[in-house]
Order: sequence, then C-alpha cells, then structure tokens
Amino acid sequence: MLKLRRNDIDKVMVNKGFTLIEVLCSITVFSLLFMTALFIQLDTVKVKKYNEGVSSCTLIMEYVKNNIIYNFSREDILDLYKNGRIYINCNEIKFEDIEEIEAGNLFSDVKPMKEPYIVLNVMENNVLKINLQLYRKTYGKIKVDECEFYKGNYKK
Repeated sequence: MLKLRRNDIDKVMVNKGFTLIEVLCSITVFSLLFMTALFIQLDTVKVKKYNEGVSSCTLIMEYVKNNIIYNFSREDILDLYKNGRIYINCNEIKFEDIEEIEAGNLFSDVKPMKEPYIVLNVMENNVLKINLQLYRKTYGKIKVDECEFYKGNYKK
C-alpha cells in the first residue's frame, strides 16, 4: 500500500484551485447584486413617470386657473358649474397640446373613472370663490391638491 507523507497532502491541498461551489457562490453574489441594481433602476423609472404625470396635471391646473382668471366671464364660469361641466380628465390631455384646445372645452360633465382628474367648485356671491381640486393616486391612496382663487370685483 502506498503511504502519503504529510508534505504531499499539503501540496495537493494548496494546488487545488477553484471548486464548483466557489464558482456557484460567486455567480450567486453577482446575480443578487445585478438584480438589486435592476430593481432600483425599475423603481427609478416608475417614480420618474409618476412625477412627469403629476407635473403635467399641475401645469394643466395652472393653465385652467389662468384662463378662468383672465379669459372667462362670470357668466361663463357659472354656466360651466350649473351645467355640471366640472371635470377635467388629465389622462386624455397632454400639456404640450393644451393650447390648441379652448379652456372651456376641457371641462366635461362625466366624472373620470381613473385618477388624475381635476374638479371645479364654485361658491357664488358678489365675488366668485373658485376651487380647483386635483385628485391623484399616490401609492394606492388618493391625494387632493387644491388651488383656490377669486373672480370678480373685490377689495383686499
């Protein structure tokens, strides 16, 4: 029978090289890091898309507010409100194309089924108190952003 010396055993252990387990462990660690980076990138794209949508809706609301202040008469506003044309569906409008649409035609009497949308509320007095509400969904919860202004002859 062949006897191995201690020095021969040590040489075999030192010169062994990478094993299959070491290769699999390195591939697993690399895969975990890659998947983490991928999910972070996907979340970044989702947040960017959401922020662009909210920004667009906010700009639409600002456009409507300015048009109501400068281009609408008291009768135009009351006509919209009394006819129930108080909803603006932000999903159907792109801010880049909004100047081609007359501001009065943005309003509809049908409540949108999906956020984001804008609701017009008017309190009639000598001076109209106008409230625009932007309904949007954030992480499954509906959030409301409001813009309140007055239309008419008044003194501060």
